[in-house]
Amino acid sequence: MSRESLTFVCQSCAALVRHPEEAGTDSRARRSGSFCRRCYGNGRFVEPRLTLEEMIRRVTDDLRSRGMSTASMRAEIAETIAGLERWRALEGCGRLPSDIPTQKTPQIVVSRKSERR
Repeated sequence: MSRESLTFVCQSCAALVRHPEEAGTDSRARRSGSFCRRCYGNGRFVEPRLTLEEMIRRVTDDLRSRGMSTASMRAEIAETIAGLERWRALEGCGRLPSDIPTQKTPQIVVSRKSERR
């Protein structure tokens, strides 16, 4: 039995979604190709009142709990999250919190901490 897979970045929290069971669902229980199940289910956001600043804080805290140093990555994390579909779609919500400096080329790849030898 083969396991069906897909890969996309959640357009709300930037989580990497690799398998159908990790994807959110629309109102007809079909898998979303844009959002993970932690952010989206039954055709709506799980936490519709969540703000951009709160999402940035959650992602930063999650990365920190995995042992990553987030102090130097905060601006990149903020720009990445602000550029996702959920946050771009809300008028004025795509602006970064004023305490976060911007960078010219926002890129972030979220992965497990690699071992150095």
